[in-house]
Amino acid sequence: MIDQTGQNQTQLAPGEIQTTMLSHLCDGTCKTIDQLESELALNRRQISDGARLLIIRGYAERIELGCYRLTELGQDATMNGEVITSGPISKDSCTIRKPFANTIRQRAWRTMRMGDAFTIPSLTMAAATNKDKQPENNLQRYVKALVKAGYLVAYPVPQKGNRVGSNGFKRYRLINNTGPHAPTMRRGKKVLFDRNLNEGQGGEVPWT
Repeated sequence: MIDQTGQNQTQLAPGEIQTTMLSHLCDGTCKTIDQLESELALNRRQISDGARLLIIRGYAERIELGCYRLTELGQDATMNGEVITSGPISKDSCTIRKPFANTIRQRAWRTMRMGDAFTIPSLTMAAATNKDKQPENNLQRYVKALVKAGYLVAYPVPQKGNRVGSNGFKRYRLINNTGPHAPTMRRGKKVLFDRNLNEGQGGEVPWT
């Protein structure tokens, strides 16, 4: 089929263009329309339309004229293997998530979801910024709550420390990966509120 620009137009299922571009931009780099056209079986109009719809969803952003990259929300969608099932945003398309709060615990949760074992110091190094106050103490409390609620498991053998006489650092691994949203602590109720549960309505998990 030939489109109005005279280019070959590959017929694709609704949402397939967006899903293809979402997957192709997963490394977080900014790619131009020329690059995408040379790397994908899509023409310029398809790429432009796909990028526009990804931007509407909050999954992509235009860094400069004709150069696109995924947002944090888009990168998380690729991690979850999200498949977009329609062009416009509607009840029949993929679920549109609220933007993530850029907190140290959200960043730590994203690191945990990568599946590797971690210690409190290594998690702090990966998630903390210079704006976070007492980040290691913050994450220590959070990890303790996640262990009690059954999200994390602690390894019986600690990782060796570098200092003489050190008992090493306890290692943890995520075993209950419920979704992209970091469970939040509700101290008054002694529960973790998990937005990922019950089809996005949220659920409370005891951590006492």
